[in-house]
Amino acid sequence: MLSVLRRGLRLGTATIVLAGLGPLVGVPHPFAPRPALAQDQAAAPEEAEAPGKKRRRGREKKAAIKAPGMQQATPVAIFGDWNVFANGQGRTRVCYAIAQPQARMPKTLARDTAYLFVTVRKAENVANEVAVMLGFPAKPAGSQAKANAGPAPTDPTLNLGPTRYGLVTKDNNAWLQNPAEETRVVTEMTRTAKLQIKATSMRGNPTNDEYALAGFGDAIKRAREECK
Repeated sequence: MLSVLRRGLRLGTATIVLAGLGPLVGVPHPFAPRPALAQDQAAAPEEAEAPGKKRRRGREKKAAIKAPGMQQATPVAIFGDWNVFANGQGRTRVCYAIAQPQARMPKTLARDTAYLFVTVRKAENVANEVAVMLGFPAKPAGSQAKANAGPAPTDPTLNLGPTRYGLVTKDNNAWLQNPAEETRVVTEMTRTAKLQIKATSMRGNPTNDEYALAGFGDAIKRAREECK
């Protein structure tokens, strides 16, 4: 319970920038103690039925992802669907491997852009922080307030093959509920073809974002090299 409470305190001071909710890269993991970049200015609008227009799939986005609100993040490389960015110099350097979903279900829901990213923070010897920008406010897991509780069937999860990892949510954002699982998840991401993020919106709509993992192994390797 204590570890969950500590994560809750850190969540209470989460500082993710969603400027304009355009493509975003280089956002430090909000659990980390650091000077605030900007407070979450407002929750993303809850998803609604898309007015009959086709939404572009993340698979079409082969160009470099841009970073509104984080222009100091420098693009480093692209590997498949994955972009690598770096920010800062020396001990303060932070690096990221980040991607947008290849497919989003259901297609009839209009949501803000989603991102999955793994952060490397040199100063804190961190190499595997996994975070998700969902693009909508999500319902928290029932197990979020219980230490060592596995995810229930309707809880938000990160799915790799048959394995489900519980997520802790805060507004539009999510992180692995158990930080001890981060290294395992990142390792599995280098060996698996796809990853799914499943969550239920505050309006009660189940969602499923699918990320292609081709290129992730090279991307996280490059991110770590940039933050040696």
